[in-house]
Amino acid sequence: MPPSRTPTHTPSAVRSALPLAAAGVSCTLVAWWQAMSQASLQSALVLGLSGMLLLLLATVSATRAALAAHRDRHRAEVAASLAFTHETAMTQAQRNAERAHGLLASALDALPIGIAIYDADDREVIRNRCLGEMLPALFAPGTDGDSREAALRRELASGLLTDTVKDPEHWVAQRLGHGHGHGDMQPMLQHYADDRWIHTYEVRTSTGHTVVARAEVTALVRKEQLLAQANESLSRQSATDGLTGIANRRKFDQTLAIEWQRAARTGSSLSLLLVDIDHFKRFNDHYGHVAGDECLRRVTQVLASCVRRAGELLARYGGEEFVLLLPGADLDDARDLARRCLDAIHRENIPHGSSPTDNHVTFTIGVAQVFPAGAKDPEGLVNAADTAMYRAKTDGRARFEVAGQADWDIDKDAPRSQAAQLD
Repeated sequence: MPPSRTPTHTPSAVRSALPLAAAGVSCTLVAWWQAMSQASLQSALVLGLSGMLLLLLATVSATRAALAAHRDRHRAEVAASLAFTHETAMTQAQRNAERAHGLLASALDALPIGIAIYDADDREVIRNRCLGEMLPALFAPGTDGDSREAALRRELASGLLTDTVKDPEHWVAQRLGHGHGHGDMQPMLQHYADDRWIHTYEVRTSTGHTVVARAEVTALVRKEQLLAQANESLSRQSATDGLTGIANRRKFDQTLAIEWQRAARTGSSLSLLLVDIDHFKRFNDHYGHVAGDECLRRVTQVLASCVRRAGELLARYGGEEFVLLLPGADLDDARDLARRCLDAIHRENIPHGSSPTDNHVTFTIGVAQVFPAGAKDPEGLVNAADTAMYRAKTDGRARFEVAGQADWDIDKDAPRSQAAQLD
């Protein structure tokens, strides 16, 4: 603790007692002289008592002055001690604050994400090293303490963003959160021109500060994109016939169920063509399975060229059978499509030397049409087209038949024709 200093009024207080002491001494001396000279004992007694009283008053005055001086000295020492303690505490607090700020800055610099904190006046309080390295064009040296609005405008002016911002002022105001209270703002995933992806989080505190965190997630986004592509590829593969490249039986069943429900809701019709390649087993036996696979691919192209309306589905139903699903098509539309398919396969003229029907590949087609709102289930539509197709086979093949009421009434497990006729 620093040495205390005596208050300046102490000597004056002592000096005020000196005249009383001098007067007291003088009276005492005169009284003593008178007593010795026996001039007047009564006067000597009075002067002696007066001198003693004056000396007593001088003593009291000096004592009071000394006590006052002691109290002042004590107060001064206490005040000096308090001032020294306060100064020491302030110095220690400043050192602690500097250490805390240094620790915070060090911790933020160690983070693999960019951090910037802005005060209630939109001025930058602190920014870590990662943010400057992530976006050097926005946070170049010398921009410390800059406003967040200035950084956002630099972001627009630099052309870093891949997506064009049509209304820059609205974009800046939205990012600054004008009109919003404190709390988390909507995170943003931004694609930058150098093919980087950065996820930005912005949090508004109750004190008006804004904490902006930016994390580069390019690797994660690319992994997600690759995963999405792989899932899409798997989904296509699970719904695609590997040989012909068109929809498979599973995809057909799913689409039929969806279109059946849609037609039932809207009261529209649903038509279906079941197409079979005539004598395909004999084709494989005559030309081999490699040629048979090529024949299936060519047939797929022929049928695909006949599909004209949006929403129509061509799928491989199984083996040498194909199905065409026609949402919203009436019976006339279905008949026209069946004729186009027969004409197209005739023009394709794929040789079939072992066919008893013709010297080239031919189709036999069953056609069925229904209004799902009054029917039982989708299987009935397929069964009716299948029954009509086998009736066309029995009548000579290379033709189509339309399912009538009798075809709808045939059970799905009932035999269609003799086995010798189904090759």
